[in-house]
Amino acid sequence: MMENTSYRNELKYPISRTTREVLSRRLGQILVRDPHVQGQSYRIKRLYFDTLDDEALADNLLGTNCREKYRIRMYNDDDRFIRLEKKVKRMNKGFKRSAPLCREEVVKILARDYGFLRDKEDPLLQRFYADLTLKLLRPKIIIVYDREPFLYAPGNVRVTLDFGIRSSREVWRFFEEDLGYLSGESPGSLLEVKYDDFLPDLIRDLVQGGEAMQTAHSKYARGRLALG
Repeated sequence: MMENTSYRNELKYPISRTTREVLSRRLGQILVRDPHVQGQSYRIKRLYFDTLDDEALADNLLGTNCREKYRIRMYNDDDRFIRLEKKVKRMNKGFKRSAPLCREEVVKILARDYGFLRDKEDPLLQRFYADLTLKLLRPKIIIVYDREPFLYAPGNVRVTLDFGIRSSREVWRFFEEDLGYLSGESPGSLLEVKYDDFLPDLIRDLVQGGEAMQTAHSKYARGRLALG
């Protein structure tokens, strides 16, 4: 079954390490930390797909209003919880659809042995199969980073601080914990704010001060550009 199909507003702000540390303290005093996270942060590893002529990358760099991309996500290198995600953006709003995959299925996809997706009941997996075969999607890059998440009930707000962002072209090593990164850890961080219909003034005041200037930041695009 598909999930998260309603659009949410998304704001992104590249920030320095110092600003991230200040915001972490401020947000921790006012907002609730995500109860699903053990400790303050968790690690996200994403495997991104694109067409042979890099359609998703071009759409991002050109600022195309309507764009989408596929990625496979894993948390804390735990292969018991893997998700295929399709991220859809319309201007500054987006939604994400996801479906479960197991390690063996991801290994098959990396080996271009993805016929099994055709027989899946989940519509997202069926569509992924169609795009793999018709659009010739290929795995392009791995992006890894740490995330510190906060929640605020009014407006269904989720604020995240992403740091330690790094990338690798060695997509076949997706399940290796000691991945050889071709792009070193970024000294900067990323503040993301997602909400439904309105952004409370409390959150707006917290995130829109100082150096926090909104941008159309894409970890995928920046990772691809960093690797050349």
